[in-house]
Amino acid sequence: MIKKIKSVVFYTFLLLSAFHFTTCKTDTAAPSEVTSGDPQIDQLTAAINKTPNDADLYYQRAQLYYNKNIYDRSIADLKYALKIDSLNPNYYHLLSDAYLDYGYTKEALDALQDVMYLYPERIPTLLKYAELKYIFEDYDGSILTLNEIVRLDAQNADAYFMLGMNFLALKDTARATNSFQTAVEMDSGLTDAWIFLGEIYEKKNDPRALKYYDSAVLSDPKSMQARHAKAFYLQNHGDIPGALKIYREIIEKEREYTDAILNSGLLYIELDSLDKAYEQFNVMAGIAPTNYLGFYYRGIVNEKKGNKDAALKDYESAYNLNRDDKKVEEALLSLKNH
Repeated sequence: MIKKIKSVVFYTFLLLSAFHFTTCKTDTAAPSEVTSGDPQIDQLTAAINKTPNDADLYYQRAQLYYNKNIYDRSIADLKYALKIDSLNPNYYHLLSDAYLDYGYTKEALDALQDVMYLYPERIPTLLKYAELKYIFEDYDGSILTLNEIVRLDAQNADAYFMLGMNFLALKDTARATNSFQTAVEMDSGLTDAWIFLGEIYEKKNDPRALKYYDSAVLSDPKSMQARHAKAFYLQNHGDIPGALKIYREIIEKEREYTDAILNSGLLYIELDSLDKAYEQFNVMAGIAPTNYLGFYYRGIVNEKKGNKDAALKDYESAYNLNRDDKKVEEALLSLKNH
C-alpha cells in the first residue's frame, strides 16, 4: 500500500512538470560558430554547416564544449539539438550536467524533469534525478525517487547504493548499512559501497571493517581509493608495515596520488626514519607545488634534522600557500623566534 501511494505522488509530480516542458522550449537560433582553433570542434562545425538539421552533431559538439568547461556554448548547442529532436534523453542529461556545472541548479533539475515527463519509467534518468536531489541535500526527494526505481526494478543495485548514501547523510547508519549490503549482494563490483561499509564498521570499532576493505580491493584491484582505504585502516590500527607496503604499491602505480605520499611520510616520521620521510615530502612538494602540506611537513623534517634555514623556507612556502592553517603560522613564528 505504501509503494502504491508513493507511486501516485511521484507521477502526479511528473504531470505537473509537463507545464515546464511545454513552456520552456523557445525559438533558439542555430548557434553560430567561427573557427575555434580546436581541430575536433572545427571538424564538427564543418559537418554542421553541411547538415545543419542533424541534432546529433550539435550534441557531439556540446559534449566537446562540456569536456572543455565551455558550458555556455555546450548549453546553446544542446538547446538547438533539442529543437530538432526533443525526444532524445541523452541530450537532456548532458544539458542537465552543463547547467549544473555552470551554476544553474534549477535548470539542471528542470532538464531531467522534462525527460521524466516524456519517459516516466526511464531508470537512468530517475537515477540521475535522485543523484541531483542528493547533491542538493533534498534527501527526502532523492529517497522518494529511489523508491520508485526499486518499485520498477527491485534488483537495481545502484538504487540501493544511493539509498545508502542518503541514509548516511541523514545519520541513519542502520538503514545505510542495510542498503549498502543489499547493493553489494546484487553487484559485488560496487567498490564504493564496500568502502562505505568498511568505514561504518570501523567507526563502530568492529574488526569486520577490514573484511569490507579487502572486498573493496577485490572488487576493483585497480582502484587506488580502495587500496588507500585499507592502508589507512591498517595505519590507524597499528599495522604500520602493512600500511606502508600498500602506500608504496599505490605510489608505484599512480605517482601523483598525494594522499599516499603524505601518509607514507607521516608514518616514517612516526618511525623516526627522517631521511625516508624527507624523501616523501620532497616528492610531494615537487609533484603538487600548490599543496602546502608537502612544504609544511618537509619543513618539520628539516627542523628535526637541524636544517633551520631549509625548514624556514619550507614553512614560508606553506604559509604563502595557505594562511588559514594555524599550525603552519605557529611553526613559522616559533622557528623565527629561536
